[in-house]
Amino acid sequence: MAVQISRKRKFVGDGIFKAELNEFLTRKLAEDGYSGVEVQVTPTRTEIFILATRTQNVLGEKGQCIWELTTVVQKRFGFPEGSVELYAEKRHLVSYNTEPTTMILIF
Repeated sequence: MAVQISRKRKFVGDGIFKAELNEFLTRKLAEDGYSGVEVQVTPTRTEIFILATRTQNVLGEKGQCIWELTTVVQKRFGFPEGSVELYAEKRHLVSYNTEPTTMILIF
């Protein structure tokens, strides 16, 4: 028999999962330019996209680092073996020109 979970409880649970995952990846990948995470859940698997500026460091040599992260995430959050896939997605550094804003504030 399937257990019914209220929408509110599911929404809160998903938010806690994403917050804990974000904190974990922030600590692990701070030196690799980690900038965020996106999670897509399908009926058969969960896809986690790690957003970083240096994706080669996230992947590691021969995919070793991403494989280790996948294993840790599976164990930490109780996913069945093979139901989680981690991907590294490149994010470029964006620099904003703040000079016009500063000029408006002065005058």
